[in-house]
Amino acid sequence: MIRSVRKYLLYFSGLLFLGLGIAGYILPGLPGTIFLIISASCFVRSNDRMYRWVTEHRVFGKLIKNYLETGSMPVRAKVISVLFIWVFTGFSLWVPEYGLLFK
Repeated sequence: MIRSVRKYLLYFSGLLFLGLGIAGYILPGLPGTIFLIISASCFVRSNDRMYRWVTEHRVFGKLIKNYLETGSMPVRAKVISVLFIWVFTGFSLWVPEYGLLFK
């Protein structure tokens, strides 16, 4: 009885985090990958079909599977993330109307 309740809680938690992860890929400012990793972790203990769907997805499956197997992000993903952080930080400083540098 307790196992089935735990399994259902993990399944619904996985669905919640899956929704947040997909929203994170669409909405700016909301992280997507971490929620998908949490979702896959919930599904691995509750639903094999959903776990396979998350880890074999054509858009984000490779990144999630790689993280779950190695425990780290690929170097290319890290470089791209840091590059985007610097580009958009520089852009926000440069925009004359809202930026800090040219008021």
